[in-house]
Amino acid sequence: MRIAGARGGSSVFRSTCLAGALLWFCSAPPLGAIVTAFPTYNPNVLGSSPVDEGVDLNGVVELITSSGIGCSGSLLTDGFSILTAAHCVTNKFGGSLPTSDTAYFLGPSGTVSISVASYFVDPGYTGDSTLGGDLAVLRLSQEAPAFATRYSLYAGSFTTDPILMAGYGVTGTGATGAGGGFGTLRAGTNEYVTDGSNSLFGWSASLLIGQFYDSDLPTTNALGVGLPHSPFAGLPYSAFDEVDIAPGDSGGPSFYNGQIIGVHDLAVCFGSTTCDTPPSVNPALNSYFGEMFADTSVSANFLWIEQQEVPEPASFALIGAGLAIMGAAFRRRSRRVKDGLPHWTWLPG
Repeated sequence: MRIAGARGGSSVFRSTCLAGALLWFCSAPPLGAIVTAFPTYNPNVLGSSPVDEGVDLNGVVELITSSGIGCSGSLLTDGFSILTAAHCVTNKFGGSLPTSDTAYFLGPSGTVSISVASYFVDPGYTGDSTLGGDLAVLRLSQEAPAFATRYSLYAGSFTTDPILMAGYGVTGTGATGAGGGFGTLRAGTNEYVTDGSNSLFGWSASLLIGQFYDSDLPTTNALGVGLPHSPFAGLPYSAFDEVDIAPGDSGGPSFYNGQIIGVHDLAVCFGSTTCDTPPSVNPALNSYFGEMFADTSVSANFLWIEQQEVPEPASFALIGAGLAIMGAAFRRRSRRVKDGLPHWTWLPG
């Protein structure tokens, strides 16, 4: 099996090949892009009309680091935190954080840019995305624009219902693969089929797996009945707005019932050094029909994500009162939080 990950806007790429009992696979920092199943479907989301499947996508952002790495992300309910993939800002836990990063919001009157002040990487991320901790929360230097939608987190169980996938990655079709056009917000639908703990993968259950299927070519059913890899009941997802991820969509959100259910992480196909085993219609790992994708589960990492957000003002008041009482009891001089915001530190190297 081959797994790839590439961040848009840069040639930076790393890979690691591992041997498993049943298969070989190569991994690298995940892909991201919106590639469509049907050439007639236009996945572009405009600033004047940002709603798709009932979700206002003005809170989905384009991220550009100081080194030119391009990814996607989404704004959380506190208005200061951006949820994205860890591999977008570091290649291993606590290392290679960018010197700067900028979030770009697509507004009704144009793009609004805000710099990132600090980063928090999920402690479960070690550089291997298959372990299920490929998440980071970026703290903005100022609150996001009022027009930007704040998204809540999905805390429910695994679902195979349709999801809405969004990102700023490159585009293309399942027949041509991902081509170009990074920097445009695009969206479409798909579904999860299984999670990474399935014996076919042997990964973390925190990875949510879907596939890119061509209804006119049944052999592209990567996880379907009758294939030697793994039998799954039911028909593969097929819709006019069916999409897959590709370079630049990494860190972007998948929505379920208006909440973030997954963060775009991996592109996957069967093969060794290439997608040389069907059902992929092309040996290149580039969002072709017959390939698969994986999101990092938000529900599985719910508590950690929530802990990175800025507390509500009422919480600060309680914290301040507690510190004052402790200061009096231990005869320490009380200190107050500067500008109403908590102190954030960089992750250790």
